[in-house]
Amino acid sequence: MEIIVTRSRIAGTLPHYEYRALISADAVAETRRRRACLVKAPKVAGFVRCLRTGPVIAPERYFELDAAAREILGSRISALARQIDALIVRFLFPEVTAQQLRPIITIDDDPGDACVRTDIADLTGAYDRLAARHDVLTTSDLGLREDCARRAA
Repeated sequence: MEIIVTRSRIAGTLPHYEYRALISADAVAETRRRRACLVKAPKVAGFVRCLRTGPVIAPERYFELDAAAREILGSRISALARQIDALIVRFLFPEVTAQQLRPIITIDDDPGDACVRTDIADLTGAYDRLAARHDVLTTSDLGLREDCARRAA
């Protein structure tokens, strides 16, 4: 499955950046794409159609739950998705050191926009498998190869 990880500068006087990890919509089955909200990748990635990590890792049962149960499971899925995104972004962009990604990160220098497209393991419906290991989750659990970090920046 293809993941697109970007670093995009936000206009302003200080070097403020937004980091995103998005999964290419083409890598996800049509049935799951219809159940999720598609987003566009930042300009540096070419505005391709993507999905956020949460709807991709959600187990199939999530889509069948009533609203109350879906909200409870949804918050757990979101927390794991944010952890996964942070792991991937930190791996590819070492200037990011936070355990959770913040919407805007101020960086002392100005590294410029960047985009990395790489393959990861198929994360479709992987919530149960990954949540069981959330406290020791690594990039190798996500199928990221060591050599993809060299292509970043």
